[in-house]
Amino acid sequence: MTASNFDGIHFMMPTPFASDGSVDTGPIQRLVEAAANAGCTGVVTLGVMGEAHRLSDHERAPIIDSVVNACEERLTVTVGVSGQSGTQAAERVREAQDLGASAVMASPPSLAKPNETAVYSYYRSIDAATEIPIVVQDLPEQTGVHMSPEFIARLNSELENAQLLKLEDPPTPPKVTTVLSATSGRMGIFGGLGGAFLFEELQRGAVGTMTGFAYPEALVKIHAQFTSGDIEGARQTFYGWLPLIRYENTAGLGLSIRKHIMTKRGLLDSPAVRSPSPAIDAHGVEELEDILEAMAPFIETELSETSAAE
Repeated sequence: MTASNFDGIHFMMPTPFASDGSVDTGPIQRLVEAAANAGCTGVVTLGVMGEAHRLSDHERAPIIDSVVNACEERLTVTVGVSGQSGTQAAERVREAQDLGASAVMASPPSLAKPNETAVYSYYRSIDAATEIPIVVQDLPEQTGVHMSPEFIARLNSELENAQLLKLEDPPTPPKVTTVLSATSGRMGIFGGLGGAFLFEELQRGAVGTMTGFAYPEALVKIHAQFTSGDIEGARQTFYGWLPLIRYENTAGLGLSIRKHIMTKRGLLDSPAVRSPSPAIDAHGVEELEDILEAMAPFIETELSETSAAE
């Protein structure tokens, strides 16, 4: 599968939890159907949105299996395989590939003294273990590792499967430009960060985004308008959704906010996050409800137009 097969919107899936804190794979089918009905290119599981760092290794395979089976080859399935060593990440790569993943995604390991030699060795271990595309996740806020455009270009040039980049190193629009220049346009670049800079990233040459915004229909519409040449339409759709995109991006609480919206939409049975992931408080729920109420006419119109276009 080539990088171009991944162009578009990829829905970052949350991991559903039951009231007792255990993984509940029941809602996965609903989440996948929502992504498929929205027109997403694919889904991503076991990323930061999926609280992968809160899961034990034995919890991973049932989640991957449930997602792959629910997708039924309608959507690409990218599996997060980030680890703290190349050996650990490679083991997760082989598991994901054996279970039917379309691609794997990995951010660098956390390092006391980040250096390019160690990070390169880590990605080389992942590349040696896989036959499917690697999404290099550039997420310095979480990892503490800053990857330069030149280093990313080296990964793309020297590692056969390092074809894609999930760029979450703000400000993202300028880095889209510099990475595309460094890779001579060979690397498919996706935004993230809740879609907060999707319009600007597309203008800079990104091919889509990988994020868990609770209304993936909105991002699909923006991407479709942009790629069809309706730049002004994409701009206005993007601006219309910005109040919710902004609030979803609340530092530390974005996951909980998204899970509350998805529960409200019937995609999850519970907004539970796994401790110590923080949850929004009662005032936060009130703030979210206020935004959703204020945006209700806009959201209803947007969703009805999406349904009519199907």
